[in-house]
Amino acid sequence: MKRDLAIIGAGTAGLSAGIYAAASGYRVTVLEMAGTPGGLCTSWSRGGYLFDGSAAGLAGTGPGAPLYRMWKELGVIGRCPLRDPVSFGSVRLTDGRTVTVWTDIDRFEAHFLENFPRDARAVRSFVRALRACLRFDMPLAGGDPKAAGELRNPAGSAIAALPVLLRYGTRTLRRLLAELEDPGAVEAFGNLVHFGGADVPLLTVLLPLAYAHRKMTGMPRHGWLSFARALESRLEELGGRVLYGARAARLRIEDGAVRGVVLADGREISADRVLSSADGRFTRSVLPGGDVSGADFDPRRMSDQPVQVNLGVAEDWSEYPGPLTWLLPDAPVAAGRPQHRLTVHHRCYDPASAPAGKSALMAFLESDYGFWKDLEADRSRYEAEKRRCADLVVQAVERFRPGFAGKVEVTDVSTPRTRERYTGNYMGTMQARKPDAGMIRTLLRGAPRYDEPGLDGFWQAGQWVEAWGGITTAAQSGRNAVRAMCRKDGVPFASGI
Repeated sequence: MKRDLAIIGAGTAGLSAGIYAAASGYRVTVLEMAGTPGGLCTSWSRGGYLFDGSAAGLAGTGPGAPLYRMWKELGVIGRCPLRDPVSFGSVRLTDGRTVTVWTDIDRFEAHFLENFPRDARAVRSFVRALRACLRFDMPLAGGDPKAAGELRNPAGSAIAALPVLLRYGTRTLRRLLAELEDPGAVEAFGNLVHFGGADVPLLTVLLPLAYAHRKMTGMPRHGWLSFARALESRLEELGGRVLYGARAARLRIEDGAVRGVVLADGREISADRVLSSADGRFTRSVLPGGDVSGADFDPRRMSDQPVQVNLGVAEDWSEYPGPLTWLLPDAPVAAGRPQHRLTVHHRCYDPASAPAGKSALMAFLESDYGFWKDLEADRSRYEAEKRRCADLVVQAVERFRPGFAGKVEVTDVSTPRTRERYTGNYMGTMQARKPDAGMIRTLLRGAPRYDEPGLDGFWQAGQWVEAWGGITTAAQSGRNAVRAMCRKDGVPFASGI
């Protein structure tokens, strides 16, 4: 007998769960409050320029990686053209040198040794760590163990890579920086991470570079909305649907079991199973007696949330192999904080992102959710601060590229409150939790629990459920939650391919 499954949220986790549930025989309806899928994995147009909601990449998108099978199952491979970056960007140091973080490890090593001979030992140590991480793959649970690259037990894969996980999952970037002598090396290595600061585990720096070296960190060539549309198309192909403008308000519960979802406009969606892939705080709030006061939702811990500044400029940036970072010694103030650096991403690899000879650019500024929440009470001050953010980015780039300011045609600023309104993410969070050494311990404990004790038929998936954050984690979470659901329901899990 087919069961009706209602999924709250058409982000990556929700669409992933919908695809696997539909392939496994459930009748799937995904409830999305917005008008497009993807959550933060989205794109929008302003004045002929296309801007993205994310600057991240996917993990394991190359043949040979265990996760490659998942991206095929989800319809990303074949429907969403991907590109592998040759560089993670360039940093202009305060002494005038420009250092590029090449994704090819040999090229990276030669370039950093040439620029920082005093720190040759530390550079070589970092490169050895990179090479060690080449042996680690994020596993895919539940595949065919006879198929190439398939792993049945995620915890087993983690244990096989235990030396790498323990050594670099508990050592921080800050410890590496303390070993360096050349101030330029400190600046270069310190800018390998754009979010989270120097206290992130070194593993979160090493793994993306290792995947990129193997050409397994694909980014959507035509914007993140094309990624979300690929998932949506795969869901519809399997018989599922997305209902837009459907804001979930509460669960309908009878006799200790969910029977559906009540929407904000009063409509009721009946279902035998409900899976929430929404923001974790929202998910807890709709449960009977749901407690949202836990540490996962501590505003003091989550308040650091960036402002995104997008620019459309009549200038071609395609000569740069990746984003550009400039250090700002005078630390100009905008978004309520001094800004010590500026990283500008471009989308010149996509001809549709801007008119010919022009570029769509994106930058993030450090900020605080509470700052914008307080400003919002006075809309004129709120809008003035958004303009200040855009002006800071323009003026900072102007220092290094004279004439840039006169070529800016479009400005577009998204604050943490903007993200909260459009995605429902509590405090406009871009990731559920900051990376720290604790996530390694959680990973080694194995898969989390996806159902809710004491409430029959309710399931959860997404970053809030997992030890890691990011888009790839969200996709895996949707898959793993449906596998657990199928196991409990006695339904064979199917991937659809």
